[in-house]
Amino acid sequence: YLNDKFIHNYGWSIVVLTVLINILLLPLKISSLRSMKRMSAIQPQISQIQAKYKEMPMRDPRRQQQQQEMMDLYQKHGINPLGGCVPMLLQMPFLFAFYKVLSIAVELRGAEWLWVGDLSQPENLSLRILPLATLATQFIMQKMTPTTTADPKQERIMMIMPLMFIPIFWNVA
Repeated sequence: YLNDKFIHNYGWSIVVLTVLINILLLPLKISSLRSMKRMSAIQPQISQIQAKYKEMPMRDPRRQQQQQEMMDLYQKHGINPLGGCVPMLLQMPFLFAFYKVLSIAVELRGAEWLWVGDLSQPENLSLRILPLATLATQFIMQKMTPTTTADPKQERIMMIMPLMFIPIFWNVA
């Protein structure tokens, strides 16, 4: 619709539609970020509770006290433990639907956009700019997202995650 009525370029239509979807999902993203920010604020208290019960076996009935203390802490600070995940899960159907539509759209064959000669095929350049741009934006988003853990090792592992997408995105249209 955007291409036929307003923009007349499939590449820019995809960009505009992506921006519109992100604007519509912005309240969910803000909710998720707020939840993660609150979780990171109480992380030292969570670590204390976990350290207190660290030596107990997982099957020990006293471990339920740990869960109760954690839930009390969440209630005290008005935090939903799933508050950071649920908004992200609600975005997934949009992501899958958008990907499916773009992967089967016959109209994208031969459609040009900027340096890309055919939107239904991967870039022709030996150094593919779009996957590298995706990698860069993922690193930036990773840096901007508040961490919910105090463990620096886990933070480093999460910073490596965008690199795992390069082999996936390298040959994708």
